[in-house]
Amino acid sequence: MHTKLYTIILAAGEGKRMKSDIPKVFHPVGGLPMIEYVLRRAIELPSDRIIVVVGTGKEIIMDYVSKRYEDAFFVHQNRQIGTADAVKTATHELTDLEDDVLILNGDVPLLSNALLKDFYEQYKKSKSSLGFVSARLDNPAGYGRVIKKGTRFTILEERDADEKVRKIQEINAGIYLVSYKALVKAIERVEPSPVTGEYYLTDIVRIIQSMKKKIMNYHTDKPEQVIGINDRKSLAFSEKVLNQKKLTRLMANGVTIYDPDNTYIEHDVAIGKDSIVYPNCFIMNGTKIGSRCIIWNGTIIKNARINDGVEVKPYSIIEQSTVGRDAVIGPYARIRPESVIEDNVHIGNFVEIKKSSLGRGTKANHLSYIGDATVGSRVNIGAGTITCNYDGFKKNLTVIEDEAFIGSDTALVAPVHVGRGAIIGAASAITKDVPTGALGIERSEQRNIEGYAMKRKSKLGGR
Repeated sequence: MHTKLYTIILAAGEGKRMKSDIPKVFHPVGGLPMIEYVLRRAIELPSDRIIVVVGTGKEIIMDYVSKRYEDAFFVHQNRQIGTADAVKTATHELTDLEDDVLILNGDVPLLSNALLKDFYEQYKKSKSSLGFVSARLDNPAGYGRVIKKGTRFTILEERDADEKVRKIQEINAGIYLVSYKALVKAIERVEPSPVTGEYYLTDIVRIIQSMKKKIMNYHTDKPEQVIGINDRKSLAFSEKVLNQKKLTRLMANGVTIYDPDNTYIEHDVAIGKDSIVYPNCFIMNGTKIGSRCIIWNGTIIKNARINDGVEVKPYSIIEQSTVGRDAVIGPYARIRPESVIEDNVHIGNFVEIKKSSLGRGTKANHLSYIGDATVGSRVNIGAGTITCNYDGFKKNLTVIEDEAFIGSDTALVAPVHVGRGAIIGAASAITKDVPTGALGIERSEQRNIEGYAMKRKSKLGGR
């Protein structure tokens, strides 16, 4: 008979040392809530069922997890009185005494699939009733210490330990595999700590041993994978580790990253081979960058699709938009959400595009704002052009058809339609549609007042 594996993820803690109103396990690492990494490891193992124990901030955790993991089940820990109580709450949802239970904390984003699979395999081979993971830390402060006497193990939480025990550097990682049969018996026998009044899950190690059951200790030499995130310092450490791992994978797959110490690419970003990323870039989740792209320094890209051969020049921002093949963006350009930049488009310095589409070969090279517009192919947009899209009540659409020429310093007052091949004279305020092939121009007559400069100078007393 196949033994099922149930996974309990503990996500109810407040995380007091984070000094935050956000649930601890929801703080992002690599652009994802740290619990996301733990959920992925549980799925990969694979787990037959995942139970998430929630407490503080349960709504935000449940909303996030349920949208991505439809089969995840939630239980609520009413009072924060310890990890044993949290697990006890979750065991009410398990029924088969022959199954195994994996217990994970929701705050270990660096945990690898390889470590967890090896732990599971060793546990099954050992035919133990309980296995737990330990690691050696140079600074074990804050962790429960593992005391070994032959094949006997004791885990003491730091707050309950004396100075001698606190000098021990081997720590309990808080990762357990345990037979459900042994777990339900042991969890009922856990007593509150005389120091803190909390019910510690670590006590099940002692209790299951007293039941004459076999215990397995899995010691890992990769302690960074099992450390929990308890404060902002450890959050920053995990961020750095994950970022370096991501950059290493990208470089191994043919991406050039000139300065890995100063390049920031989130966990789920994809970049094609022969692309180059310069320092001080922030590329965030949801982004897919094609091959042969050049992402210059200071660029921020969030949830965007960048196709092959694109050059994003320094200090540009692209959000929730698509950029076509061989386009050039920037420097100092901003592509705002819901924009579509088609192939071979040039968006130049200090140009802002918002919720607009620009067709193939179109150029807007200088100091322009294009908002709520549909722009055709091979359109030239002169410097200083703006679409006046907001009338004080709603946003209005500007349409510019293929091969139109928009002169510099033009204001297109939407809603307005510029026909194919039409020309707009520089410094025009266009409030009416311009037909195909027509010249649209709106400009007051210039007047020159003779001698005005000398008269003004005399009024100022010759200055």
